[in-house]
Amino acid sequence: MKKLCLLLLLCFLSVTTALADSPRFDNMRTVVIADTTQDSYAARFMKSRLKQPFRIPYWDRIETDTALSPSDVNIDTLRTLAAQYKADVVLVPVVQTWYWRQHMAGFWRYDDDEIITECLYHLTVYAYDKRSDTFRSYSDKGREVESASILNDPNEILTESMDRIMKKLPYKRIPTDIEDIAAGGTTLQTRTTEGGAKILTNTFPQAI
Repeated sequence: MKKLCLLLLLCFLSVTTALADSPRFDNMRTVVIADTTQDSYAARFMKSRLKQPFRIPYWDRIETDTALSPSDVNIDTLRTLAAQYKADVVLVPVVQTWYWRQHMAGFWRYDDDEIITECLYHLTVYAYDKRSDTFRSYSDKGREVESASILNDPNEILTESMDRIMKKLPYKRIPTDIEDIAAGGTTLQTRTTEGGAKILTNTFPQAI
């Protein structure tokens, strides 16, 4: 019994030491991803995809309790949210247009008995940057008409559209100022807390 207790104690100490030796980044940015009154499948998909890059240790992601109407998305509203949540960035996904329909070809260039898919989309992510006090929008739109045997999943359109928007957004998984520091040969400094944890510290935080 004593040997078992000793073994458990050693395991606990090993885990504690490992956690203390694992550095974490303490220059975390705060991003608010605001909810909207839109509740369509496309709106939920947009928000889910938008959240993906914003994770610890570089981002502290906050989701709002209240839902914004798309007509209320402007610089004043997002500036207020940034102040309320002490956020560096506020993002709002909005579906401008989403149309997905499957029907018999009829007079289309396909066979009369073939099912075709029609899709019309226009997606926008609005962004407010607290440091520069700027409000910008990043959009993607298009129209697809294809045989249902080829285009049968709305996720295909939504994924490709959101991927293009995410490439336009200046806010990445690792904030660009950290990438700039790494490119310039400057290393993050390490400091040790009273509890023994090692924390990576960027001594020259810049714009995101």
